[in-house]
Amino acid sequence: MKKTITKLAMVLCLATTLTSQAQTVSFDTFTLSPNSYYQDNAGTDFTSNGATFQYGWNAGWSMWESGTAYTNKMDTVDGTYTNLYGSITGTAFSGTNYATVQSGAKITFTNNTTAVSGFYITNTTYAWKEIKKGGFGRRFGDTTGTGQGATYAQGEYPDWFKLSVIGFRNDTSLTDTVHFFLADYTDTGTINDYAIKNWQFVNCISLGQVDSIQFLMTSSDNNAWGMKTPGFFSMDNFTMVSTVGLHELQSASGISLFPNPATQNVFLNYESNSSQVITITLSDITGKELLNNQLHTSVGKYQHELNIQALEAGVYFMEVNDGSSSKKIKFIKL
Repeated sequence: MKKTITKLAMVLCLATTLTSQAQTVSFDTFTLSPNSYYQDNAGTDFTSNGATFQYGWNAGWSMWESGTAYTNKMDTVDGTYTNLYGSITGTAFSGTNYATVQSGAKITFTNNTTAVSGFYITNTTYAWKEIKKGGFGRRFGDTTGTGQGATYAQGEYPDWFKLSVIGFRNDTSLTDTVHFFLADYTDTGTINDYAIKNWQFVNCISLGQVDSIQFLMTSSDNNAWGMKTPGFFSMDNFTMVSTVGLHELQSASGISLFPNPATQNVFLNYESNSSQVITITLSDITGKELLNNQLHTSVGKYQHELNIQALEAGVYFMEVNDGSSSKKIKFIKL
């Protein structure tokens, strides 16, 4: 077996950007009056750039019941249930509109080769005020009512408020889930306690190819009926990319990539059926090419070792191309 070794750190300078199929939902394509929000008494979902945002309306209670609603409310003062939509930042991440999302909300994609790059997130005013001051729920860190006053000093109860992003393909949940803490008081003491009050990016590329996603929120503050922390968050610039299939490679066989997932090195094995030039490329989920290496091969088995330590954690694609056809393999860098 012939073996080649590539150190990624030495060739990153050759990276070029390919045409990307990324699409971003900024919510500014929807028309709203100032200081208002989406309301549809029929409970109609809304769609943008191939992403359908589930929306539920309870006619009996005349209230927004579930899903996602776009809004431009900028109320950072009212921390009660009468302000379900306002973002604690007092502004969208970009433009004017953003979205408020309830726990359990779903987004489905028209293109079943979609991957979610990520989105920007912050707390709603309602959730942030409850975390900081209490109300229906307990002020984070407060030991009152926890039964743990003898274990934790007052103000140091290890509270947390977390969003989980779950990917689905063919109605089956994927093994990878993205977690993001909107508030975290779990460190010893109080110096590292925080509740998010600015826009931060949630990277979802590790979910890979999905046809829908769901948002679930959990908290350390619960009672017998469920979570007491308001199950809402604000979202903006929701970005997707489309992954596409390729023709199967004919001039090489036995193609495999291991280990997968990997942390340090991956090994590409293949068997060449003729004397030819094989091009091996590495790209990220947006289509950005990180490596392009040509190998002159004859008949025989080959192993190509690639050092991936310089890569950030996420989903990547290794492609083997003989000039007329190709094969692409997805792998995950941990």
